[in-house]
Amino acid sequence: MSRTGRRPARTLLASVALALVTSVGVPTAGTASAAPSGQAASSGALTVYVSASDGDDGNSGSRDAPLRTITAARDALAGRTSPEARGTVYIRGGTYVLDDTIRLSGKENSWVTYAAYRDETVTLTGSHELPADGWQRLTDLSDDTLAEPRYSSNTRLNTPELRDGVWVFDLGAHGIDPGTLYKNGFNWVQQPFAPELVVDGGTQTLAEYPNGNACTTTETACHLWGTGAKWKADGPRDLMNVDPDARFGPESAWNGSGTTPRAQFEDKKQFLPDSGQRDTWSPEEMRRMTPSVFTVGGRAVSGDRYRNWAPEAVPVVDDPGTRGFGEYSDVPVQLDPRWIEDIDNTKSETEGWLSGYLGNNYANDMVRILSWSGEQLYTKYPSMYIPQDSWTKVKVLNVLSEMDTAGEYYIDRYHDNDVLYYRPPNGTVEGRTTTLQTFDKNFMLLDGTRGVTVRGLAMTGSLISGVQLLDAVGTLIDGVDISNVSMDAIRIGRTTDTITSMPDYETVQGGRDNVVQNSYLHDLGGGGVLLGGGDRATLERGNNVARHNEITRFSKLAAYTPAGYMYGVGNTFEYNYVHDAPHMAVQIMGNDMRVNHNHFYDVVKNAGDMGVVYAGRDFTYLGNEIAYNHFEKIGGSNDALYMDDGATGVRFHHNVVSDAKSGVNFNSGHSNTANDNVFIGVDHVGHGGIYHKNGETRLPLANSWVLESRYNTFLDVREGEKYSATPRTVAAWHAHYTNGKQKYSDGKPITYPEITDWYVPRVTATGEECTAAAYTTSGTNGCSRATVWEDPDSVWVPSRVEIDHAVIVGCCGFIETKADFAEPAAQYSLSRWSNRVNTSPVLAASVAETGLDLGTLRFSASGSVARSYGAAWVREWNRSVTTQGVGRPANRDTDAVHR
Repeated sequence: MSRTGRRPARTLLASVALALVTSVGVPTAGTASAAPSGQAASSGALTVYVSASDGDDGNSGSRDAPLRTITAARDALAGRTSPEARGTVYIRGGTYVLDDTIRLSGKENSWVTYAAYRDETVTLTGSHELPADGWQRLTDLSDDTLAEPRYSSNTRLNTPELRDGVWVFDLGAHGIDPGTLYKNGFNWVQQPFAPELVVDGGTQTLAEYPNGNACTTTETACHLWGTGAKWKADGPRDLMNVDPDARFGPESAWNGSGTTPRAQFEDKKQFLPDSGQRDTWSPEEMRRMTPSVFTVGGRAVSGDRYRNWAPEAVPVVDDPGTRGFGEYSDVPVQLDPRWIEDIDNTKSETEGWLSGYLGNNYANDMVRILSWSGEQLYTKYPSMYIPQDSWTKVKVLNVLSEMDTAGEYYIDRYHDNDVLYYRPPNGTVEGRTTTLQTFDKNFMLLDGTRGVTVRGLAMTGSLISGVQLLDAVGTLIDGVDISNVSMDAIRIGRTTDTITSMPDYETVQGGRDNVVQNSYLHDLGGGGVLLGGGDRATLERGNNVARHNEITRFSKLAAYTPAGYMYGVGNTFEYNYVHDAPHMAVQIMGNDMRVNHNHFYDVVKNAGDMGVVYAGRDFTYLGNEIAYNHFEKIGGSNDALYMDDGATGVRFHHNVVSDAKSGVNFNSGHSNTANDNVFIGVDHVGHGGIYHKNGETRLPLANSWVLESRYNTFLDVREGEKYSATPRTVAAWHAHYTNGKQKYSDGKPITYPEITDWYVPRVTATGEECTAAAYTTSGTNGCSRATVWEDPDSVWVPSRVEIDHAVIVGCCGFIETKADFAEPAAQYSLSRWSNRVNTSPVLAASVAETGLDLGTLRFSASGSVARSYGAAWVREWNRSVTTQGVGRPANRDTDAVHR
């Protein structure tokens, strides 16, 4: 496969794109062809021109008398367009600096195309340029100037090497907002990220230690580490937690101790006897919980480096509250330290952070560095999970004294100093375009619109998401270039304010029939495209699509922000080239999704326990298809597909997985299939857990409340349950997944006839879930081994799993987890419930032996695959699997690498 570097906007990503435009039922959009000279917005004309260079909002809007702003053009067409009489806004080349969102609402602003005029370069930005005359070399400032309070931090650059080549810009004097650094991270309500300095279009680096981001998952140079044990790395013990068991309870108890934010979500509190105490804490309460304290070592202690990151002090704690649960009720949960006051800004850093992995290797977090004393480093704000030395892998951010590398910057906000420090490449800012992103709004927001087209625009410089669609229908976003936004490039719908592991998490206002295509989405703090839409209660499809896009260098600021979010029902992510990212590429939370014909390259580079495509904690995510993709170069010990904690009902077929640890992870789910795939150079085709591997008497199981709640929401009516389906919903689901009317992309029916028989094991007499106290290896109370662990219709049984027709180059097949039971003795594995696990494989020593051409992904008629599976199988593969449109955009500069 080939891969690419930077490319211009509006590049078509494949020659087949136009043929696919009408394939998903998108309403026909207006075409942005040139209008006759002088056509005006008056006298009923529906074409308006905009020009940033010579426009005026008092003009007529003709080509010869354009308007100045896009909002004025919007207003000129408001209420005058219809499906039969579309409007067009032609935007002339130039940069349009936004102070507010371009809002399009309802029918008033529908059926309009907003397009770059004749491929002129149009850029919408929330970034304000920093005037060239505002920059000064630090070493050129007089002693009197440097003695002013606003420059008080300059002395922290306390060597000639640190001072030479540094430039400063007084943001306050120019009335430029310096922005704010907020706590962000996995499971925290997302807030705008730190303002970003952009120079000549490239995002610069907030001053950090250690430098660099080129390390692989286990390399230690780019981060500070604890022991590294959970990463299978030799951690240099730079930061080691002080007595975490005494401060949080042991790792084995964190789910129920109540001592961490994650333990204060309702799913972890269902065992509390007082039902009034089972609700999730507010973010404000959680932010006051116990923060980390570290003993420094390794690189942190070398040369007393850590003493440069914060002032010297032992924090004062006013509220040592004891709000843990049960036996942990005396653990001081509310250890919220005071801010350190009266810091000497000439000597001490005032706003340093630790950012990275603190309590696991799959979800990042941030804590503020508060102070140091002796060899201990104190922080403010908790991490979501118990901080553990085996997981710790972080960077120090926003520390001026660490600004030692070209491209790094720092903003001193202490006491409203508001001075920007920057170390430019080649030692100068002269001749460069510098901007500071402090715009915390969308570029465009479409709310309740129909038939709007956005074509050929570049957008850059926001601290939140770029384009937001709410209840929009028939939108076409075509050939846009979105970069340097701190959250997601494009969001179709919005998510509820809870975390993804909660039963009430969903997307809303997703609309339908919206398309994002032919676009370049890059250098993103968050993800690419959120594809919300569809109704899970009725299983009505959203039909929102992202296709033929290049999405790269995303998830730079937050984990769980993939290139494609798949939420709701019936949305599609296809023909996209997704590459160069630290975390997952696609997350599925819904039904009947298609993730097809994509090239995933060099992703999951800095995470563990993760997959390129991920779904988790739901028995009802049915009908999802991952097919015809090339997964190439997956980082760490991660998987191409990860079905986590019971995720069910996926069809993974006709994919090529190469240069990866593992193909698929089926972690205790059922009705999952991985058939007709090729695995090249993987350690194994896949692996899978079984819930009862940890002992058959452990009931209820980990995360069972979430799993059951989500199951009940659509497939079981439970009197008095917080999350419970209506009889109408259950009937709709049974009909949808048994009538065979819904089809996968190859025409095969999407059917799960077993759902009419699925059940959660319960005590017969009471209807309560089976617990350890009720469980017996034999008996008639509804909680016997036969009922809980052996009946394929029990939701706890990973039945109907298939791993069949796997072409394996190298080693090895699917690894089945085995669980041994006693009294009476029994052994369980996936093969107990399925006769199609590790069946019909083709094992080969080389790709050539199989007959596969890696350049085209087609099989010959003479290789070992053709001999084993026959000509019909090869014809079907060659018909369905193609490299056309998959990571091979037309008309771009490429760095062709054929593997």
